Amino acid sequence: ITNNMKNAQAAGQAPAKDSGTPIAASGTERTAHVAEVMAQFDVVVESSVEGVRKPNPAIYRIACDRLGVTPDHAVFLDDLGVNLKPARAMGMITIKVVTEYQALEELAEATGLTFPG
Repeated sequence: ITNNMKNAQAAGQAPAKDSGTPIAASGTERTAHVAEVMAQFDVVVESSVEGVRKPNPAIYRIACDRLGVTPDHAVFLDDLGVNLKPARAMGMITIKVVTEYQALEELAEATGLTFPG
């Protein structure tokens, strides 16, 4: 589940490049990198496409429906606790992302999968 830049701009938030915040890649490079990352997932639920954003429970239901699973068979990761609460209330396992390594360790523990690194 992703809330993308279109929604940030619609909410009146400036993109990083317009806010004076340094960014590491050009728009073309960033777009290619995002596409590469998103290609790793079987399902991507975009808030701008669905018209609903986290933490609205509807976005989590959409993700489960697309995956063909019930919430008690889903794991949701986010760096914001406010986005984890509705997922947990629905029965999902939730992981608060603090670091990449911590998140992968908890994801491996929750799923039994192994991850490189």
